[in-house]
Amino acid sequence: MSLFLWAIFYLRHMAFKRYHFILLFPFVLFSCSEVRQDLSFIEIIVDGDIPWEEKKECIVRYSDFIGDTIQVNAKVKYRGGISSKYPKHSFRLELDKDVSIAGLKSDDDWILNANYIDKTFMRHKLSYDIFRSMSTANKAPNCAFVKLGENARNLGLYVLMEKVDKSFCSIGKDDVNAMLFKGPPIFIEDELEFVQEPNNYYQQKYPKQSQKDNTQIMDSLKDFLFHASDQIFVEDVNKWFNVSSVIDWHLLLLFTNNHDGILKNFYLFKPSLEEGFEFIPWDYDHSFGRDGDGEKSKTHLCDPQRAVLVRRLVELSDSGTNYNQKLKARYIELREIGVFSKAKFNKMLDENDSRLKQHVASNFDLWPINSPHYFDDSSYQSEIQLMREFSSLRIEQLDEKFLYNKGR
Repeated sequence: MSLFLWAIFYLRHMAFKRYHFILLFPFVLFSCSEVRQDLSFIEIIVDGDIPWEEKKECIVRYSDFIGDTIQVNAKVKYRGGISSKYPKHSFRLELDKDVSIAGLKSDDDWILNANYIDKTFMRHKLSYDIFRSMSTANKAPNCAFVKLGENARNLGLYVLMEKVDKSFCSIGKDDVNAMLFKGPPIFIEDELEFVQEPNNYYQQKYPKQSQKDNTQIMDSLKDFLFHASDQIFVEDVNKWFNVSSVIDWHLLLLFTNNHDGILKNFYLFKPSLEEGFEFIPWDYDHSFGRDGDGEKSKTHLCDPQRAVLVRRLVELSDSGTNYNQKLKARYIELREIGVFSKAKFNKMLDENDSRLKQHVASNFDLWPINSPHYFDDSSYQSEIQLMREFSSLRIEQLDEKFLYNKGR
């Protein structure tokens, strides 16, 4: 009955002038057998194919099955680099007004992450939640699990994510001194031959390059990292970077074992001219027991010293940065307050699992777990167990590395 009603109302919509508001029943999205009351639903209504490059006008309808359905005009496009080869695509949404979706803070820009490679759907969310829990000063996207549809077609489970942009970073309307870059290749000495935006090598996201081009500043930063004398590096590193943010990012890399997050998969944010750059983690689906190629990761710790910033901070620790002592003290502090603990991590896993477990079967009916794009055909539950075992081992390894409880 639900699909029949949905078809009637969808046809009714198409008969109206495009994007006029239409009163629809909030419960008509998918068949009754698939409706779950505990996950929000998002429906994208669009004429024709969704593009990869330019955003296309659409209607977005959201229902949490508690209040009224919200319907807004919007624009949509597919998003993703390497992930674009997978059959299940991610989306970027730009609404025409701020809307709170799935309990997250109101905004007009959203990411719908297909999370195709991560069969638990949790790796991004867990990593970001952990980073924020380390300090109230740390920024990382909030996430929520949702079910998605496009033109009445069920697309399965998605991870709704805040978009890292001006609004996310709380940058003032007329503030042109703040800076935001997505994965700038400042830790790679040789010039990259291929970048996503050839005229925007450092992927400057704020301010717009047409408003203020900060390429020269990033050139100077890269030159500082690779060519400053040891003395100048020790004297000036705190001017360039918020070292507390660097330390928390370093520890997150070690705990998650995200090899891909060392040279890329982060944002650099500079709140003002006087403050140093901070790290915002991004793209952590290859973590907690899975490497970038999908293979189960080896048990050894990843090496954040592949990034020249971390390497020089570590190597010059006894010459004035005191980085090693600060890193150890910070790890012990986070262990003491329980941010890094087996119990805390397992609790986070269980809380997310309670939201997802009744929905994963229908998702994998749409997107089978034995797809040739996966390294193996492990199941949702076996992946969660892999994460439990890996995190337990990782905490033991980090305790040994930082001598936690040794001689205490």
